[in-house]
Amino acid sequence: MTDVSSDYVIVGAGIFGASLAWTLATAGHSVTLLERHEVASGASGGPGHRGVRANNRDLRELPLAVRALQIWPTLTSRLGTDSGFQPLGGLSLGELERVGGTHGRVTLAARAAVQNAYGARTEILDAAGVREKLPDVSDKVIYALYSPNDGIADHNIATRAFAQAAVAQGVTLIEGANVSAVQSHGVGNASVVLADGRVYRAERAVVLAANTQVPKLLNDAFGIQLPIWSFNPQVAQLRVSRDLKLDYLINHSNRTLSIKRADADHITVTGGAVGRWDDETETGNTDLSTLNASLTALTATFPKTSVDTVVTHLDASRADSSSVDQIPVIDRVPGHESVLYATGWSGHGFAIGPAVAEAVAAWLTSGERPEVLAPFAAARFKA
Repeated sequence: MTDVSSDYVIVGAGIFGASLAWTLATAGHSVTLLERHEVASGASGGPGHRGVRANNRDLRELPLAVRALQIWPTLTSRLGTDSGFQPLGGLSLGELERVGGTHGRVTLAARAAVQNAYGARTEILDAAGVREKLPDVSDKVIYALYSPNDGIADHNIATRAFAQAAVAQGVTLIEGANVSAVQSHGVGNASVVLADGRVYRAERAVVLAANTQVPKLLNDAFGIQLPIWSFNPQVAQLRVSRDLKLDYLINHSNRTLSIKRADADHITVTGGAVGRWDDETETGNTDLSTLNASLTALTATFPKTSVDTVVTHLDASRADSSSVDQIPVIDRVPGHESVLYATGWSGHGFAIGPAVAEAVAAWLTSGERPEVLAPFAAARFKA
């Protein structure tokens, strides 16, 4: 079949791939965006909302998180459609003082100082301050880090808004594009081959943004093996009392718990719970034991949820990827500079996706890796 050419070919229409396509297209580049299923069909979609936060980020991700929180509030205007973002403010709750009496307070102050130094506005709340915002919280919660700029976003709405805006800027979006191979033909020349024989050539670069599929594509094409695996985050949606005050993005420093308000009657509970992967059917299945662990953490933090709370939906169908050090890998293929990839998001990719897209676009167009992406190089895994 005849090759189809564009400046850039991006594989994967999740939040990163779609926002990168839009960013490059608005700068005047021709872009082809390939998606194996449909937009937002992977970890960038599914039920509920995702946290958009700088609070308690890995420090290597913090500059990207801060930049992302500057970008997110502008997106509805810039994309020309609802971005799904809600700036609610975020609370990271804590129950325990660490060993040594005041050590916990010192650690808290250090974390707040670093976040503020990076531009992530952060306040330390004592027990009374926490209860002013969360009157139904357990008496065991004695402090919180509060980041007023944090929020949540509907990941389906956001990812599709980026894809829609990208198409409006001239991006060619092809869904149902099952990639079988990636080929590099020298500097500034690479191509993607589909299972049906179609070939999409990139005059400048191919970007592999298909999350859990990236490690296999890299191994098949270039023999690269990364310390990355797939997992299936489990999302529980619960109907709770309307009297329960949960008006913030809530995380917990001592429990595997994350809470987002879905609507007046429902909340979404995540925070480390995972489902079970079935190799035979290649699907993620829910796990009641991890659901029980999530519910235990929830009721311990908000005792009111021990009554009149009903699980209305449970989902573990969306696979994500995790790296061994829990931050993404964003790099070029050595010796094949026309192929760049991003994977191993470790559950953090949605919030920082627009900022990563901005930095990667700068890298692609200038040829120089931005300093903000230096911590994510694959070379960090080598002695």
